[in-house]
Amino acid sequence: MKKTLLLTLALFISASIFAQSRSVLLRETFDSMSLPAGWKTTDNCVDNWSISTTNRAGGEANELKFSNDPKVSGASRIITTPVDLTGLSTVTVSFRHFFDKKTISGAIGIATSSNNGQTWNQAWSLTYSESGQYNVIATLKNADMGKSNVMFCIYFQGNSNNINGWYFDDIEISSTEAIDAKAQSIDMGDIVPAGDNSISFTVQNTGSDVITSFEAEFVMNGETITESFETELAQFETEQFTFEKTINLTPDNYSSEITITSVNGQEDQNKVNNSARKNIRVAMNKTQRLPMIEHFSSSTCASCVVLDGTMKELTANNPGKYVYTKYVMNWPSPGDPYYTAEGGVRKNFYNVGSVPFLAYNGIGRSYNAVTQEELDEIYTSPAFIDIKGSFNIDGTNISVVADVMSYIDINNVNVYISVNEKMTTENIGTNGLKEFHHVMMKMFPDAKGSATDLKACEYQRFEFNHEMELTFVEEIEDLEVAVWIQDTETKEIYNSRYLYEYCSHPYPVQNLQLTNSDNLTISWEAPEKGSPVGYNLYVNNELTLENTTALSYTVENAEGFYGVEVVALYENDIKSIGAANKIIVGCQAPVNVNYVLEPFAEGFDYKHKVTLTWDEVDEADFYTVYVNGEKLSDVNETSFVTGFDKSGTYRYTITSNCDSEESEHSEACVVFLDIAGIEETAANIGIYPNPAHDRLYIKTEAEINEVVIYDIYGRHQVTETPSHQEMTSVNVSGLKTGIYFVKINTNQGETVKRFIKK
Repeated sequence: MKKTLLLTLALFISASIFAQSRSVLLRETFDSMSLPAGWKTTDNCVDNWSISTTNRAGGEANELKFSNDPKVSGASRIITTPVDLTGLSTVTVSFRHFFDKKTISGAIGIATSSNNGQTWNQAWSLTYSESGQYNVIATLKNADMGKSNVMFCIYFQGNSNNINGWYFDDIEISSTEAIDAKAQSIDMGDIVPAGDNSISFTVQNTGSDVITSFEAEFVMNGETITESFETELAQFETEQFTFEKTINLTPDNYSSEITITSVNGQEDQNKVNNSARKNIRVAMNKTQRLPMIEHFSSSTCASCVVLDGTMKELTANNPGKYVYTKYVMNWPSPGDPYYTAEGGVRKNFYNVGSVPFLAYNGIGRSYNAVTQEELDEIYTSPAFIDIKGSFNIDGTNISVVADVMSYIDINNVNVYISVNEKMTTENIGTNGLKEFHHVMMKMFPDAKGSATDLKACEYQRFEFNHEMELTFVEEIEDLEVAVWIQDTETKEIYNSRYLYEYCSHPYPVQNLQLTNSDNLTISWEAPEKGSPVGYNLYVNNELTLENTTALSYTVENAEGFYGVEVVALYENDIKSIGAANKIIVGCQAPVNVNYVLEPFAEGFDYKHKVTLTWDEVDEADFYTVYVNGEKLSDVNETSFVTGFDKSGTYRYTITSNCDSEESEHSEACVVFLDIAGIEETAANIGIYPNPAHDRLYIKTEAEINEVVIYDIYGRHQVTETPSHQEMTSVNVSGLKTGIYFVKINTNQGETVKRFIKK
């Protein structure tokens, strides 16, 4: 187990607060595509704060984003709705965030105001010098504590041009309990390989008492794992734990949840933060990851010399463990003579403002060199996209062929290819260096790369030719070609490779077939071109046949999931991209499990109605429906109607039953409803127009206190707080087309109405 002290700033801690009951005063996870109802920004930065569909802060998508454009200076605030702090001398604030550094450090803080934003009292602030994810928990006290109408703000302090952006999620304001364990995160990767996987998670002590033990429950793919853990966790510390039992997963998308069920042998006094959820994608296979280093430099930059030497030493000590491209810039004046406009495009991509500058696996790190530990961390983590290919020279014309195979569906990525000269000596400037390494000469098709969507088990080929006499190349026999796959929004690099040098392309095998009868037959055909010396066959990530000349293989008494890959082998240890396929032998679990939720269904046995559907499975005699791991019913159809009375999280899974054999559970279909139980009010309430386009009007005989809109899945969308009027309207122009529910809280009770957004 790994134990670390969470980044914490406890400004003031009051002993009396620990005797109070915990109260979550405000909690926001930014699930909607618009800013939370009632939240606002300062006038100078209205366009800088928005909701992003990313999860860079480490929570679930969506999240709050502060953008550097348009340029703003000073304090740029995002302001919450007012919070009642009556009787509280301190509060605890926690949130996740991701700092996307440009060139210099960035500062954020928390401030409060009890006079509607006329004055702000600082409560917490910190300066961050490195890009990355951070978790903050701070106990706050200032002049606004104890007041009834207090707004909180998170602010960025400085010039927005100095950063790339800042992301925030899971903001919570609360008082404090003595016993309070927070399930901070599920630490499995966003993508994991098929097969047995370890389950790691992080717990934070947000109470005042030391946590000495707790019990945790993990639910995924219809399986529930429960274990007890011992620790010595002081207030605000975090610790990572790993279940002894592993979980076996097949390729699919899964929802997972970790829940702390007891702490120190008793019930946790705050259950609001006991659970953490994560969506996990399971890939058919994994491959070696090589970290990608992009280096911005110039032969006229004196300060570039130290970083150049440090990186030269690192790469010399790690042959074959990295991919490197250096972009030389046209400054400081007069700039490097080998500068190209394509290097300028990459400079703009990373918002590089000065040299030297490193981007390591897509993360800008200014002038900080990559350490051995950082290189090892990326190198030892699995990748789920493989790259193989070659380049050759005809005179001074280069031909490049790159094959890309993904083991999982990944959309909206770019394939970048750069032709580098391994060492140049004729672009000498003023900084004293006599040789320069990995210098980019040309990018294919250009510096913007090739945009594409990658599909699991379907390789893509990228072919280019170029006359290198049109570049600054010094020695045509001294080239290398780097290829990397990158998300242009998050800048995450999924994998990178150097192509095989000065040789013919290693073409992959053709027509990989998996045939299921009593046994599993695997067959393939020779490549369309080339003469491989043999083939490697991998079954479920294990090398089954090595350097075989056979074109088929039989797995006897096959049962369950099989991921298969065949790699063509060529002379001089050259390998092709793998041809991959997968199959489930035996009774298969249903796929495409979907649901329709009808909260407050009329004339139904349950308050909330759920209709489940799934695809038919060949050979299935019947299906079994489970909820939260418990069997509900056997059914003969591919649909099932059920429901529940209380808000919460319900995980439905389906199994197939074939000749007395039950399949694995399907991917979990998770229904989450956070509408509390509601009593119908006697007041006569009307809503119009229905369907609504821009505004929904509400009229009632009672006084309206609050209006809340939820989507068909029970997710919060909009909250309005009218001034106790008998008629009000709600802006619904930002909602997507579909069915919604409006909860209307009046002085005579609450009711829910259904409406359609056009």
